[in-house]
Amino acid sequence: KILIPTIMLIPTIWIIPTKKLWATTLAYSLIISLASLTWLKSTAGPGWSFLNPYMATDPLSTPLLILTCWLLPLMILASQQHTSSEPINRQRTYITLLTSLQIFLILAFSATEVIMFYIMFEATLIPTLIIITRWGNQAERLNAGTYFLFYTLAGSLPLLVALLLLQSHSGTLSLLTLQSIPPMQLSSFADKLWWAGCLLAFLVKMPLYGAHL
Repeated sequence: KILIPTIMLIPTIWIIPTKKLWATTLAYSLIISLASLTWLKSTAGPGWSFLNPYMATDPLSTPLLILTCWLLPLMILASQQHTSSEPINRQRTYITLLTSLQIFLILAFSATEVIMFYIMFEATLIPTLIIITRWGNQAERLNAGTYFLFYTLAGSLPLLVALLLLQSHSGTLSLLTLQSIPPMQLSSFADKLWWAGCLLAFLVKMPLYGAHL
């Protein structure tokens, strides 16, 4: 109910008339964000609220999903004046990138497979990189975008290795079945490295003080 209308917003951006571009996309994104409030009903219980075998919500992911949906209309409102003097195709591209960010974040926060979360988590780098390099205000935006891409990718590689080790240990990466598997005992130094690898990508992404550029 939320993901498909968000995906349909992308072709809508490219077919609506120029004069109605910002107003239509703002209204469309506001409708999506209002519809996302229906997810609040699923936070009453402690378990998962299933949408399909690969996507579900729980009390932790639901507020993040709702926040994601509300960020798009706020970004459109904040960017309209700043980009109104640009060519119309650049305006459409900018809104498309913002919408693709919302799509990737919805898929990441609702994923029940950890590897799907990882892929969507990293896919947000692509539209973010384009926005930084094309619409950044500073003259150093190209260098900033390059550092951002490679530093974040390098920080997330230990998480990928940790997930592959978890797959080898438990035989699954589904959050629905991982809960029934006995937890790993962090007894050895290698186990502690695995734990640190799981955290490093999130510390870089946040970014935590001391782990950013």
